Amino acid sequence: MKTLSIILISFFSISANLFAANPDPIAVVETSQQDHFVMKVDKDLFGGEVLVTYSTGEVVTTMTIKRKKMVIDFDKVKFGSYTIKVVKDGVEINEFNFNKELILSQVIR
Repeated sequence: MKTLSIILISFFSISANLFAANPDPIAVVETSQQDHFVMKVDKDLFGGEVLVTYSTGEVVTTMTIKRKKMVIDFDKVKFGSYTIKVVKDGVEINEFNFNKELILSQVIR
């Protein structure tokens, strides 16, 4: 009986660790700010870069990852589609899309 309980405890602790591990090193965080893109990155990506490009291929900005939480503010840029790439040591880790849309109800007051 004692052996069975040890085996069960070992099994559940190993399976809990497997399910708790986050396979994706980047998580996008929901925000109430319409023009903000927020992501949390693992510490392994520190020193990597975030590249923001416009739909025409024009590079808007490049940032170095120094913190776990990054906020990209699209408030002062033109409307359109943007691509956000996370690169570490020349290897693309992940890619996200962000659309800045013109909402007429916010313009007409």
